[in-house]
Amino acid sequence: MVAVVLVLLAAAFSDVDYGSPGIDGYFDEELHIPESFSSATGTDTIADFGPEFEFGLATAPAHVEDGLEDAWVQFARKGKVLAWKNTPRAEERTLFWTQPEAEIALAAEAGAKVFRMGVDWGRLCPRPGAFDEEAWAVYEDMFRLVGKHGMRVMLTLFHHSLPIWIQDDGGWTNATTVDHFVYFARGVLARISRDQALPGLMHSLVPMNEPHVYAMLTYCAQIWPPARAEPSPFESLACFTPWGDYGISMDAMARAHNATYRAVRELGLELPVGVAHHVPCYDALSVLDKPAQHISEVLTTYHFQDLVRDTTDFLGVNYYGREIIKGASIALLNTEEYSEAGRSVFPDGMYRVLRAFHKRYPGMPMYVTENGISDATDVLRPSYLIEHLLAVKAAMAMGVQVRGYVFWTITDNWEWADGYCPKFGIVAMNRTEGGLERTKRPSFQVYKDIATTKRITADARETAWATVRAAVKTRAMRPFCRAADGKTGLDVAEARPFSRRDWRYGKRESRARRGEARAAQRLANEGWANITRDLEAAWANASLTIAEGLREGLREGNDFLQAALANLSDTLASLAPEAMEAERRKLVEGMQEWGVQAHAAAEAWARVAMDDVDDRLSRERAGLVKVWQGVKARAARCMERARGVLAAARAGAGAKSAPVHDEA
Repeated sequence: MVAVVLVLLAAAFSDVDYGSPGIDGYFDEELHIPESFSSATGTDTIADFGPEFEFGLATAPAHVEDGLEDAWVQFARKGKVLAWKNTPRAEERTLFWTQPEAEIALAAEAGAKVFRMGVDWGRLCPRPGAFDEEAWAVYEDMFRLVGKHGMRVMLTLFHHSLPIWIQDDGGWTNATTVDHFVYFARGVLARISRDQALPGLMHSLVPMNEPHVYAMLTYCAQIWPPARAEPSPFESLACFTPWGDYGISMDAMARAHNATYRAVRELGLELPVGVAHHVPCYDALSVLDKPAQHISEVLTTYHFQDLVRDTTDFLGVNYYGREIIKGASIALLNTEEYSEAGRSVFPDGMYRVLRAFHKRYPGMPMYVTENGISDATDVLRPSYLIEHLLAVKAAMAMGVQVRGYVFWTITDNWEWADGYCPKFGIVAMNRTEGGLERTKRPSFQVYKDIATTKRITADARETAWATVRAAVKTRAMRPFCRAADGKTGLDVAEARPFSRRDWRYGKRESRARRGEARAAQRLANEGWANITRDLEAAWANASLTIAEGLREGLREGNDFLQAALANLSDTLASLAPEAMEAERRKLVEGMQEWGVQAHAAAEAWARVAMDDVDDRLSRERAGLVKVWQGVKARAARCMERARGVLAAARAGAGAKSAPVHDEA
């Protein structure tokens, strides 16, 4: 319910039009499934991306560079990074700083034409006003090496790692950080522009990677460096306001991006500029989790892009999967398939995310700047790659201008606060005290076949899926790096079975429709009494959640809020049947309120949500409309009988009547 309160806080961001998610969120469009996806057989092509489409592979300094004394390595030495201290030669990462050709050569061998990499801000600017020319010379050599192998560089400037001297001074919440970033960015761009060869080696520029992720995990959740103290629920709430650290840092990063864009143009560089946005496909576990889904989408989906929409030449989308919201956390369901890092495998979401951004920013070229799965077994990765590319192709068929696809990543590397537990590479890294040894996984060849031919065959799809089904059939187990709460990482991976769900692109939709039909039948059969009883229980549970959050946030004492909590409890305890009946009536007539005073914060969302429900049902679910109208009609009869019962009681007639719920 913390997220419900955030709905009201989000309204304070009134200078940005975030759009209005439907009841299913921003990403609810029905899938487009090209006929070739089901009709092609054998070596027939089911998806042809064309000669201009670009395939790439991605990495970043904090993941791969050795000899990097950054905030992350200091964080890890303090014991705040999992699967790190128990990992041999952890500080060496993948030796990309001293041995870059190993990674670059593998990317070229795999058929990539775009090599996404970054330059580390702290390495190039070790103190204010300084630019390390020796370090820059190493990066220049890397760029030339990329070009030598027939690829171009998609260059990222900020990829979740601040210089330590900036981090210690407040990071993006300090107004001076924008100026420091502009100094760094201009230093990089000026040196590129002065070199005769370097501009031709550059594919594009990404000043900011996943800005909202950095702001959220660093300043609100306090689980990324420096993570000085675990925030209380109220501190987390305050963080998400425009005057909190989330809003301040997002605005600062947007200003830094805008200044970098202007620098590119002033220096005469013909370099496309874009942002790599992290965009999961959000879903709610239940209707009570819809407010949390809503606020997650409002705060993260279009927020940053709207701030920089006039200074971007392309949209970058980092898509890994679906996040199923449960309260203030992520649900882990036994029926779903997940990556080792706990992301639900959901290729359908790739299509919906691309279509949503296309509709929001029509005509804007797009790149999938990251997509990948942590899977040490390599059982899931080939099919994951193919199914997500089919989703991209389907979006392209519907007019989305996707220009390229960049897979994450080449070799297993350091995965932020999860350390070395999740394995994202198409190349495995065997880490021992004796050295680091790379081994190509089967997915390396799958990626290579697609990147070099720029097409997917029916055989490739079936072969990849047969590998998944064989693992399911034999009840094989796989490593999993998430605890049961869905967000806590593990030092040592646990075993998890492969899911029996068919998660391939477009395969869930028909099953979902059948599920909706069954749900509609249950809705008609159970009657209004069961529905209202469930809602009453949910309201009571939500009030307990509010109370629990209040108590935790008030552990240092706050007399005013304690009094408010006591008043809330008294109000709930004193509710009369007539009051609950009034709430039922309000729900039937349009869900104008969620319930009693404890849920007043959700009223605004409820009105929007129910309007969206009615609109969606009338447009797309004719059968359910009839069921819903039937429920309303029965409810109206309930209300009419209730009014008669109450009138008779007040008149002292002593009339007896069955309880309202019996009529339903």
